[in-house]
Amino acid sequence: MVLYIPNQSDSVWSYDNWGANPSATMGTAVTSGTANAEGSWTQVASSSNIAEDVSGIYLQVHTGSATGNVRPALIDIGVDPAGGASYTQVIGDILSGFTPSLTVAGNREFFFPFKINKGSSVAVRIQGMYATSHRVAVRFYGRVSRPEMFPKGQYSDTFGVTNNGGTPFTPGNAADGSWTLLGTTTRPIWWWQLGYQIWNTTITAEYTYIELGYGDGTATGTQSFFKMMHGGTTAETVGLAAQTHLLWLAAYYAVPAGANIYVRGRCNNAPDSGYQAVAIGIGG
Repeated sequence: MVLYIPNQSDSVWSYDNWGANPSATMGTAVTSGTANAEGSWTQVASSSNIAEDVSGIYLQVHTGSATGNVRPALIDIGVDPAGGASYTQVIGDILSGFTPSLTVAGNREFFFPFKINKGSSVAVRIQGMYATSHRVAVRFYGRVSRPEMFPKGQYSDTFGVTNNGGTPFTPGNAADGSWTLLGTTTRPIWWWQLGYQIWNTTITAEYTYIELGYGDGTATGTQSFFKMMHGGTTAETVGLAAQTHLLWLAAYYAVPAGANIYVRGRCNNAPDSGYQAVAIGIGG
């Protein structure tokens, strides 16, 4: 007897703005707004670039920090289905401030299985405190071989965003901190990404587990379903030491509508003050 083993889906089309040759300045320069305002939309893909229906979006943000200064960032992805410059936000408030350069390990990366129609144009904008230049590298994947094996979202929801960043939480010192509420789902979510930053003019070299959970907010009544590891540097950068959130089995987790979403952290020593978190959920 031969058992049938279904094939996984692959992508036979992609487009990116990384540049023809590899470099430490990959991507597009995007300037954030000032005084907690959103900057202008900056195109990262034209209608001719999006030559196929998109099923997945890889986003990298880097080179947005400044030693001794706060450099917060909330990033939006916008789409114009008509291929012009009238963008509608489809994924919003991805918290990604204090990003290191590519010459320092641990830049910020995200992946969203999300549908964008062929012929659309795509742009990003950044909300910040200062007119800071960030590098934003994007890669789009499409023409999947088995669409039924590769779900793609139709909507996104953001949890925990505030006027100038995310919801504050305090990691524990070599112990789990308390769960902090980010928000409540209003519709089913099956894909998760976590944005965070440390609002502090002095960031130390420390490592911190950051987790998402849902439940009642107690230690025994909250299910942890998402975990990644922060690595800070003394140059006021917020990077990632373990990018597990890019793995399908780490980011894919079905949470029903009406669930409370929490965040907590565990630092290897006394943590810096100023930790903030935002969760982005994809559904549909």
